[in-house]
Amino acid sequence: MSPYSYLRLSVTDRCNFDCFYCRPRLRRNFIGKKDALTFAEMLSLARCLTQQGILHIRLTGGEPLLKKDLKYFIQDLSALPGLRCLSLTTNGYFLAAAVSGLKAAGIKKINVSLDTLKKDRFKKLAGLDALPKILRGVFKATGSGFESVKLNVVLLRGFNDDEILDFVDFGLKEKVDVRFIEYFPTKSCADGFSSDFISSHEVKEIIEEKYGDLEFLGPDAMSGPAQYFRIQGKAGRIGFISSVTGFFCPDCNRLRLTCDGRLYPCLHSGHSADLRRPLRAGDEKGLSSAIQEIFSDKRLYNRLHCSRSFEMSSIGG
Repeated sequence: MSPYSYLRLSVTDRCNFDCFYCRPRLRRNFIGKKDALTFAEMLSLARCLTQQGILHIRLTGGEPLLKKDLKYFIQDLSALPGLRCLSLTTNGYFLAAAVSGLKAAGIKKINVSLDTLKKDRFKKLAGLDALPKILRGVFKATGSGFESVKLNVVLLRGFNDDEILDFVDFGLKEKVDVRFIEYFPTKSCADGFSSDFISSHEVKEIIEEKYGDLEFLGPDAMSGPAQYFRIQGKAGRIGFISSVTGFFCPDCNRLRLTCDGRLYPCLHSGHSADLRRPLRAGDEKGLSSAIQEIFSDKRLYNRLHCSRSFEMSSIGG
């Protein structure tokens, strides 16, 4: 059985936001209908992967809630034998309307990507005046009985680093986990990286200056690289994803499947296996071999050895 238990499954490479560190609207190479996997094909691949040890599937995008009939796909996924957790990451725009359906279909955990709590700043970031709508989705989700609701905050110096304590206070008030993510460059945003970057260590120091030493809790089981802390005597957690300063590759348990059927061992690696071809050909042996190749090769690929350029919306982060 594989030690890699966590699959990030991108159901679409399209997004309704245009955040300047991702810029999906600038793309001219979106995956076409004939190349994109159907939900039935995604389900077949998910079944193969759970049989090989995947315990947690997270649905990502682009923006997964753009996909019509997603809740029926979630129902089918949640019935897979051996799957212990089904989660979703969203930009939150459609969340309020989708919460009840997601919960009923089998989603257990929701992450909302939200980089600012300031209305005008959000419009500048995403190209839409949508912050109130997203917050309604967050509030509805927190009252709907999910195992967890988390905010993912990508920090950029000079843009939103003045909101660190605002996010901490928001998490404490609303009882949601807040995770601060170190910004790292991808294809469209490598210029100016050093001036934009703020480390997890610096963020932690800012929080501790107000709240005192944080209590270390560690990572979540079957999940990604976030290291969690708690303010002494407070509910809710603060997470740090040290994408640049933390070398967590040896403990990485994640694989990534794109919506056109490419299975990646590492976010930063250009190496992948085409699962769509053997799947559509009915080549079970070829499909199994391709999956096993990635499982075997994953240990060879990490951030020290890989540095590819890519659009974040094309692989789901």
